[in-house]
Amino acid sequence: MINSKEILVVDDSHDLTRVIAEFLALHGYHVHVAHDGFQALSRMQEQAVDVVVSDIHMPNMDGFTLMGEIKNRYPETAVILITGFSITEAKRMALEKGADAFVAKPFQLKELKTAIEAVSVPVA
Repeated sequence: MINSKEILVVDDSHDLTRVIAEFLALHGYHVHVAHDGFQALSRMQEQAVDVVVSDIHMPNMDGFTLMGEIKNRYPETAVILITGFSITEAKRMALEKGADAFVAKPFQLKELKTAIEAVSVPVA
């Protein structure tokens, strides 16, 4: 089944964004990548996205700040935050600050896909 959801993956790790993008594309998602928060916001001005998957710890703009900007500008866009640092505290903070889901690194790609499906609004 083809999935028409637009996904933006944001992480300063080029390898990780490539792996996630390839996996999601195999499952029919349209995937865009950015390597920091400013690049993500710029891409979102050019292309509407349904879900943003963002690392929390990035240079220039962290994932919490990016999420705040997304929730302000694009409130209908779901945000999933990911991190491998201070997982318990990061999860608590992510959900308190309005993340739609949280996935701890390292994760199985299937786990991330499940989180995306859980926060996605079905296409009419």
